[in-house]
Amino acid sequence: MLFGNSNEKRFVLGYDLGDKVSQISYLASDADMPETLSVLAGAELYNIPTVLCKRKDVNQWYYGKEAIRHLDDGDSIPVDNLVSAARDGKPVMVGESEYDPIALLTLFIKRSLSLLSMELKLDMVEAIMFTTKSLDHRMVQVLNAVTNALELKTSNIFYQSHEESFYNYMLYQPDELMHHDIIACDYDLETLHVYDMHLNPNTTPIVATISVQNYDDLRLGTDGFPKDAALFHKACDRLDDEFLNIMQKVCTDKIVSTVFLLGEGYREKWPKRSLEFLCRTRRVFQGNNLFSKGATIAARERIRPSENAGRYVFLGEDKLKSNIGMNVLKCGKEAYHAILDAGVNWYEAQAQVDIFADPSGVLDLEITPLTGKSPKVVQLFLEGLEKRPKGTTRLRLNMTLNAVDEVYIRVQDLGFGELFPATNKVWEQVIEL
Repeated sequence: MLFGNSNEKRFVLGYDLGDKVSQISYLASDADMPETLSVLAGAELYNIPTVLCKRKDVNQWYYGKEAIRHLDDGDSIPVDNLVSAARDGKPVMVGESEYDPIALLTLFIKRSLSLLSMELKLDMVEAIMFTTKSLDHRMVQVLNAVTNALELKTSNIFYQSHEESFYNYMLYQPDELMHHDIIACDYDLETLHVYDMHLNPNTTPIVATISVQNYDDLRLGTDGFPKDAALFHKACDRLDDEFLNIMQKVCTDKIVSTVFLLGEGYREKWPKRSLEFLCRTRRVFQGNNLFSKGATIAARERIRPSENAGRYVFLGEDKLKSNIGMNVLKCGKEAYHAILDAGVNWYEAQAQVDIFADPSGVLDLEITPLTGKSPKVVQLFLEGLEKRPKGTTRLRLNMTLNAVDEVYIRVQDLGFGELFPATNKVWEQVIEL
């Protein structure tokens, strides 16, 4: 049993939130791999259209495939691009009424989570990981607002990018797939997103990095594949040529062991010559639920890290890429004290430590990048620190990140009991990594 002390089966969820489609995967406490929720029982239909609609002249809302049906019938007003609208933060007009875009996105997620009732109850959920294509400061604000409004029964709510969900998915794959670069090609008939995961076996733990390239060469029109047979085959040939050209460039000067073809764009099975090229000395897999499964694995890893989680560290765009600490005296001997560890999401990074200051009023922070850059020492000068005997100036040091490469440090004088009352003086400094 992985979660809690109860014998009751528990679950973690991975929610892939996209502007066009979303997905929900789940992992039971007695299972090894996640499953993805199908919108139709007995079928492998994982995509939930990220769409709402409101019945004309009636306050009745529909979501997902049901919304699409009502829109096809012409009796409802569409509300799409829910994620983009929430990011913009501007009121959304639905008919003649204005709606809060956060409330609309919350409604969609709440309704889509109700699909889980076929498999489990939400009060059996131990943790939820939301994953999105990109995760910047604004997207974190949106997700915070949405999850607060959802009033979920678990406090274990996390967010991560598609890159990190790809990394987490690979943590549960066989070792033979992890020897060289791993490529994931996510294609939605518009943009091809190519994720290239590189492992550095010369570091301990092994550092995983993912670079992302976006290509518009495979973009089809708004109607997708042509209905006419001759035009359809011509479009397939063009896509195949463009994709082959991109993959040949991507695979140059590196050894790629595994390739994943993801998304609705591959459904028509047009890759022919490109697939022949990729299958030479490489394992190739096709599917469209990798990110939601990876998010589910990440949710479990947050609660109970596996052995693999200790072997690897992921340094994505959202990750702190340096260890930050300082040398302190412990039992009369100088020892390194870690404050923030590389690999944590910058928007989740926070630490508080109480220390006894050196009478000089200078604090030395050691910054050790895991990216190959040289370590460095950054000095904090506490101007106006009250002069006291050694060992009688207690300071509280708080550390958070304003951005992935910007550390905010707040130091407060706590004094030393009644002998040397606290001045509560505060020093603040921002350092760039």
